Amino acid sequence: MNEKKKANPMNINGIEEWMTQFFIDPFTSLLDETTFRIDLFETNDEYIIEAELGENIVKEDIHIEVKREKLIISIIGNRKNTQVEDENKCSRSITLPFSIDNKKVVANLLNGILEVKITKKGYHPIKQTIQISSL
Repeated sequence: MNEKKKANPMNINGIEEWMTQFFIDPFTSLLDETTFRIDLFETNDEYIIEAELGENIVKEDIHIEVKREKLIISIIGNRKNTQVEDENKCSRSITLPFSIDNKKVVANLLNGILEVKITKKGYHPIKQTIQISSL
């Protein structure tokens, strides 16, 4: 006759599917294909910007530029192990609420993570391009 389906809230397959759909944001997934993620942290002494570039990026492919309150991270070279070399150029610009022209800026690349540290205190000569060291 007329059987009614009962919802089973403990159905594991349904929960897994819902969690997958909930946490996968199509907009973020599209951005991941065309650019790279960045995080900004603050400590007592410095600001730290982390950019997830991927393990195929070498420091020679990265260009970091300081312009007043902006920090611009660009991948200007060719990524290793890719077939289409012309489409591998991307850039992110981080605008801070203060000028970083006279701040000490240090960058390190380790395991595909670029870490840029900006000191809060002190005066340092203006450098437009930041050198990257590998740890």
